[in-house]
Amino acid sequence: MPAMREAVRLHLAAGDLPGAARTLVNLALAERAAGDAAGAAATAARLRELTPAAGHQAVERGRRNDDSRLELTAASAWLDALLAFDRGETALAAGSLAAVSPKLPRKSPWNGRVAALRAEIALAEGRLVDAGALARSAIPAAAAARDVSEEARAHRLLGASHMRLGRWADARTSLLAAVRLEERLGAGERMARDLEQLATVAEKLGDATAAGLYTARARAIIGAR
Repeated sequence: MPAMREAVRLHLAAGDLPGAARTLVNLALAERAAGDAAGAAATAARLRELTPAAGHQAVERGRRNDDSRLELTAASAWLDALLAFDRGETALAAGSLAAVSPKLPRKSPWNGRVAALRAEIALAEGRLVDAGALARSAIPAAAAARDVSEEARAHRLLGASHMRLGRWADARTSLLAAVRLEERLGAGERMARDLEQLATVAEKLGDATAAGLYTARARAIIGAR
């Protein structure tokens, strides 16, 4: 994490606000993964402060509609929503993302992340059809941004919505897509969880052989860690 903090400092010194924003997001995610909720919140506050600066920078450079300001706004809204969701404040998280989503450029790298998090929030709130639609929209957006991790997450969320709706064949298709992407990433723990879900789906479909294979594969991944 010290290296990321130094990278933020260097980006800011160079006037590279988008670079600073990306690094602040990664820093907050690292702090969150380490269980440092206060640190992640402080980093999110730093990111929030960059948005007005990006607007001023765009005006100074004669680009009043500069996309970098929108990218910073999206990054900040996404991170704030994620941390609010962690705290159980789903309405706040959903509102933050719903406000920023229509403003994003069509090719923004944040479209996939925003849609996937909105899908996860919808799942938590029991809005299963909305969750499926949002996850489905996140898949091509994440693929276009070459964000393989987010693309896999979108497939996983779509699979979860199908499972809760009892659409077992569709759930299997989505979860298999997630596993294929996770294999590329070497995402062992996430892949093991998805394989366990696939075992459940296979049982629902009456395929005991496949269920056993998925379970065995999940256990092998967990045992190898």
